Amino acid sequence: MGIQEIATTVFGGMLFPFLILMVWGKGVEERGIFGGLVMGGFIVGTSWLANHGGAALIVQGQGAPWIDMAWAAAIGIITHGIITGGDLSKSIPTIIFSILGGTIGGYILFAAA
Repeated sequence: MGIQEIATTVFGGMLFPFLILMVWGKGVEERGIFGGLVMGGFIVGTSWLANHGGAALIVQGQGAPWIDMAWAAAIGIITHGIITGGDLSKSIPTIIFSILGGTIGGYILFAAA
């Protein structure tokens, strides 16, 4: 994995939590639940297309580490929260249940295949 692949992967990993933090809350503030749903679809869809679709910013395989957008979002948003003075201990239950939910979902998908 060369320097160009590293740079695009870092940028792609930063793009998703950046858009979440900058845009999603504004959509909810202005349009309520509908705005949150629209922003969620826009942010996740656009980020996925940029990271894994046509632009393929996040490099996977070929000796590269496995990078997932969910991990990038979690790390980016938790880091933002810590830097801006948030309390990490309040998010521990959410983190635990997110990991459990992802594990159960992955197991169900694996068992169904």
